[in-house]
Amino acid sequence: MSHEPVLRQIYDRVAEELGPQLSNLTASDRFAEVAGVADAVRNRAASELQRRSRRLLHAWNLPAGTDIAVLRQEIGALDRTVRSLTREVEALQRKLDNAPTSQKAPTTRSRPRAR
Repeated sequence: MSHEPVLRQIYDRVAEELGPQLSNLTASDRFAEVAGVADAVRNRAASELQRRSRRLLHAWNLPAGTDIAVLRQEIGALDRTVRSLTREVEALQRKLDNAPTSQKAPTTRSRPRAR
């Protein structure tokens, strides 16, 4: 009597019986063709569903997933630009802070002087 669980015994038996047949099937050219067609159909269905849902959301004046993805990319680009400009401003500020007093730019007043 085996000490393996019953489900394991059933699995081993099915794998023993069907394994070689399934292996031959999946190695065939016909299987590759069918799998390729099934993948193409799945991709086409997903694309069509996305297109229709995007049109429906736009009809209701709501953003679609693609709109949000574009906005995220634009926000990311803006964030990178702001970080770069911040670094430049900080570098210029350090240069000004370290410059001799005679080379420093005069400070500007927020209001013109009264006459």
